Amino acid sequence: MGLMPDRMPGRIHALHGFIGSGKTTLARTLETQLGALRFTSDEWMTTLYGQDPPADEFPVLFRRVMTVMEAQWTRAVTLGVPVILDHGFWARATRDELRSQASALGAPLTLYVLAVPDAEARRRVQARNLQPGALLIADDTFDLFRPRFEPLTPDEEALQQVIRY
Repeated sequence: MGLMPDRMPGRIHALHGFIGSGKTTLARTLETQLGALRFTSDEWMTTLYGQDPPADEFPVLFRRVMTVMEAQWTRAVTLGVPVILDHGFWARATRDELRSQASALGAPLTLYVLAVPDAEARRRVQARNLQPGALLIADDTFDLFRPRFEPLTPDEEALQQVIRY
């Protein structure tokens, strides 16, 4: 029996946006349209740690989830499966790291940029908080995290395919 031919790596579809910008809604649509494997960090967090993990433990718990997700999505990409990474890529450093990973995997990268006014994002989060299984985001948490969000910079535009929503 011969060896399997080399597979082309799967495309990476990464969603960049702040809380309430519509990332998971778009991720679910892309999952169906593209036949891709979706990795939504909020869903993993609530499945493993509940809707309202302790704030002081959240960073450690989130890193654990991201470590496990990364092992899975990078494996999927090497097997030729397209993936959707739904966790915001708030910091330039995390986007730079993703571009490096995509390059190392030989995988094309598309970055979907989602932006909505803060008032609309806050309204969406408040509505989502009422849904069973949603990761709870309090108003003060929204305000605390807002300064941590770093929008895509003009010099990043040419580094991957960008689609704006």
